[in-house]
Amino acid sequence: MVRALAVAALLAAQDGTNEVQVNEAIEKGIAFLRRCPSPDFGGYENSDELFLWTFIHARVPATDPKFKELFQNATKSALHRTYKVALLAMSLEEMDRVRYQEKIAQCAQWLVDTQCTNGQWSYGAKLDGLKDPSVGEPAVKDVASGPGGKDAKPKAPTKKITIKKGSAPPLNPETGDNSNSQYAALGLRACHDAGIVIPESTLTAAVKSWKDSMFNEADRGKPKDAKKAVASGGGTAAEGWNYKTAATDPRPPYPAMTAGGLGALVIYAYIQKKDWKNDPAVQAAYKWLTDKFEIDASNAYYMYALERAGILYGTETFGVHSWYREGAYAILKAQHPDGSWSEDAKDPNGLIWYGRTWDTCFSILFLRRATRPLVASGSGR
Repeated sequence: MVRALAVAALLAAQDGTNEVQVNEAIEKGIAFLRRCPSPDFGGYENSDELFLWTFIHARVPATDPKFKELFQNATKSALHRTYKVALLAMSLEEMDRVRYQEKIAQCAQWLVDTQCTNGQWSYGAKLDGLKDPSVGEPAVKDVASGPGGKDAKPKAPTKKITIKKGSAPPLNPETGDNSNSQYAALGLRACHDAGIVIPESTLTAAVKSWKDSMFNEADRGKPKDAKKAVASGGGTAAEGWNYKTAATDPRPPYPAMTAGGLGALVIYAYIQKKDWKNDPAVQAAYKWLTDKFEIDASNAYYMYALERAGILYGTETFGVHSWYREGAYAILKAQHPDGSWSEDAKDPNGLIWYGRTWDTCFSILFLRRATRPLVASGSGR
């Protein structure tokens, strides 16, 4: 109830948009997803984990046949893709971090062992020899109780499980990308909150990769130590991320990767019990998002990253902009009559990007404010 009232208050001043409209949009979006196949893209096989994560936050009960189907598919599949493993860990921790702790630990082991040499994550690979604990049926009470269980304090883990780095896959790449890496961070946060102890070397390498890959377009090509320490008017210089790095990707920093990077750095500071608001890299990313703030309902991947950045950092505004109020209004306006958002598209290689399906999930997650604040997780930092 508290979170519902907070959402209503945040929307109240925006052209009559309110919680009723948000809930109606979410219901229409879920009805659309029920009619959709779970799409594959580039070897993902399906999108069951993203569907499951969305259904949890849309308050679909665990007794629902579609929910049960998604749960069984996701928990029985071999771990082999970064996005899927991270979303599975997130879903299980959100449902019942105690009941599913062993399975979440398996996800943590996979994430630790598939980290690239430079600290990033790529698309991943199958690992041999991982313990595969049984999970049984979905936890009905926890899922049905509210939007991701956020109306009540999550259960504290009853024990700690320490992960030790094992053997990397034979084809584990030297470098990864900031897209997979931001979801790896989300997965590791879920593991941490479930009482899984992540190796410090994994966390340190991940933080280093994010800080090494952020840049300001004006400083592209300059040595790291020659970059401007402050903006021309004083204070922190704005920096962000593209898909790779300034040296390997010709694009300037852009919103989706910068919002994801900000969230990732905050997560690692949280796990390492550091003050993220005094971290220069976090402040540089926050300034970039503030200076270049935009709402783009046609890019729901970005909008969900913006939601995470705002909640993880602990702010309702970037500069003068209320990210949720403005974003929710735009997203509600962009919904199609059939309940979906966005459109499918083909890339130059002929692969279909299932934007209509995935963006419907991401839009629902934004509207529901799916990210649990770090300072209120009840996980025992």
